[in-house]
Amino acid sequence: MKTLLFLLSLTGSVFSQTPKELDRIVRKLAPDLVDATVAIMLNGGSGSGVIVSPQGLVITAAHVTNDPKKQMKVLLSDGRELPATSLGVDHETDGALLQINAPGPFPYRPYVVTKTYKINDWVIATGHPGGPVVGRPAPIRLGRISEAGTKSGFSDAITTSATVISGDSGGPLYNLKGEVIGINSNISGSWRINKHVPLPSIVARWDALIAGKAFGRPMQPQQETGDLFNEPYAELRERFEEALAKHGKDDPEGMALLKKPRLLDPHHMQEFLDRWEPNLEAPKSPRYGFQLEGRAPRITSIIPNSPAATSALVTGDVITAANGQPVTRTTDLALILQKGGKVLLTINRGKTVELKPMEVTARKHFPQPVAGVIDMIVIEPTEGDNRPEQVPAKDFTGALEFIRKRFAKSVIPLKDGRGKMLVSATVIHEIGQLITKASEIEDVKDLSATVDGQDYPVTIMAVDEVTDLALININLTGLVPVNWESKEPMVGQLLVTPGGRTLMSGVITQPGRDAPKKGYELNHTSEKPSAYLGVTFSVETSAPVIETIELGSPADKIGILEGDKIIEFEGFSVTTIEALAELLTKRSPGDKVEILIERGNEEVKLKPILDVRPATAAGSFDRQASQRDSRLSQLSARGGDLSRRRDDFPYVLYHDQPLSPHLIGTPLVDLKGEVVGINIARAMRHRSLAIPTLNLDSVIEKLRSEALNN
Repeated sequence: MKTLLFLLSLTGSVFSQTPKELDRIVRKLAPDLVDATVAIMLNGGSGSGVIVSPQGLVITAAHVTNDPKKQMKVLLSDGRELPATSLGVDHETDGALLQINAPGPFPYRPYVVTKTYKINDWVIATGHPGGPVVGRPAPIRLGRISEAGTKSGFSDAITTSATVISGDSGGPLYNLKGEVIGINSNISGSWRINKHVPLPSIVARWDALIAGKAFGRPMQPQQETGDLFNEPYAELRERFEEALAKHGKDDPEGMALLKKPRLLDPHHMQEFLDRWEPNLEAPKSPRYGFQLEGRAPRITSIIPNSPAATSALVTGDVITAANGQPVTRTTDLALILQKGGKVLLTINRGKTVELKPMEVTARKHFPQPVAGVIDMIVIEPTEGDNRPEQVPAKDFTGALEFIRKRFAKSVIPLKDGRGKMLVSATVIHEIGQLITKASEIEDVKDLSATVDGQDYPVTIMAVDEVTDLALININLTGLVPVNWESKEPMVGQLLVTPGGRTLMSGVITQPGRDAPKKGYELNHTSEKPSAYLGVTFSVETSAPVIETIELGSPADKIGILEGDKIIEFEGFSVTTIEALAELLTKRSPGDKVEILIERGNEEVKLKPILDVRPATAAGSFDRQASQRDSRLSQLSARGGDLSRRRDDFPYVLYHDQPLSPHLIGTPLVDLKGEVVGINIARAMRHRSLAIPTLNLDSVIEKLRSEALNN
């Protein structure tokens, strides 16, 4: 009887949760939901899926697998990378099945076979937005159902406010019992329109899908072989290969490509075509012959045989003015140089240099493909998508009203001289000290704060560029400073953001970590093994001679030393770094391997246990990652404004509240009304960032010290 009463209670709470109940349910479910979520990798791209049986049956989206009987790999939450085969696909609903070809049992979640959900139900979406990222588990996102369809991901979908994006395709949508009720399928521009294949439509064709049958035609055509994302450049590549065959033997770089072919990006292909078969009618642009990098206009390289090469400019010079006009940012200088003609450049060494540009073929614009991520199908909004957003029931928002009232005099909007709201600020001292997002206000004149309808001038006291936080002051008493909660929130924890009359809610989507700058958050790929030893090798030899060992890594724990040379791996002789890397790709985290080390005049046999590759082991720039970030940002911005600076932060909290940029600078608050972080960026459709209070005390102390010394 007690068990029955508990089940009845749980069933009732699924549909009418208080904030505390919702918080408890999501936090408890989160680990198991993430464990059952997988990344699906094929043809250089990746999507998502969910394991629904202990034997490794996976449900995903049809536009991920595309066809039956395709071989692919599945990346599990524990880092294992396993072979799999696609079964049936249903392009009419966008549902599909695949089978992991390895012995189980696997972590899995149950799924519904009939409609058990309704409008306004809370749901949880998981997947791998942007593809599986090194060191990051599948992020969870919370939302509510606004349409409870049953027939298709296109014509009769489950529509939710649980934000998904490219890479999430095929990932699961769960109810609050942890059952799969849908599969991530497509989105519109609006952040609140996220559509999922209803499970009843997949179950209706279950036997046929298990048997490998295909229904309908793909919404988005995909290449059968080769680079999945190279289609936009097919014509350009064909012209380049023809030109290479004709002219390559007369060009040293072309000769190198003929001897050792490699895949070039479109800009480099176009550069060769401009050299070998120039289009005399192509638009021209001025070239001065130097390259800049960073926010300040600092010269990082000078192009040989260019105007800059014959001038007094040298690498490292910082340009402070152009034609007598001061420049402090690279973009300011670029706008001046775009106009062409002679230019007088003043540099930090006190010199003025005159440059006359050479005319070259203008750099052609190429659309950026999705790099390493299977694109989310984007469907233009329909008239029905303009309906008012579903709002939580009054009993839910009413339980949080005390938070909105508590922060009424702790969250202050900041405006420019025209009265436009820019960002928010959080009160940290009753004498008028606040913190806010620095990059949104640093160049603003006549900055003011609005309290009780009255505007007060704002003074910027100090700025911390690392966290993008600014300490500001307004001449006003009676403000209410916030209280810090020093404990870091858990994945799945429900948090709110107070901002004037609004109160946003959402959950922590993943464990706290750095927010790398563009191009530095690397995807897991089959070429970079997930199995991690924790060593780097000397660049002076092709042999696997160990140069450094990461603290706490498997190599560190087992006693591998700098200078050791790996000569055998699992009984296989290895003579090159590449050969060792190839063997590592076939191993998984948790595997115990045997390696033979040459150490001086002796040989040592060690048996390290491989670990999951951490994010810190992926801290290098990657062009495809940069392309991915640009594409995801462009897609995200279709649904609303993003922050100007939205990456390159130290340790941050990731959450899914769809904040607008003018709500950045607000406190991120737990259900007790304690502040766990300061919102610092609306980063993407699925991602907002906050600096945790754990790190704020030291930053604020630094800002106050700088303010006193200024």
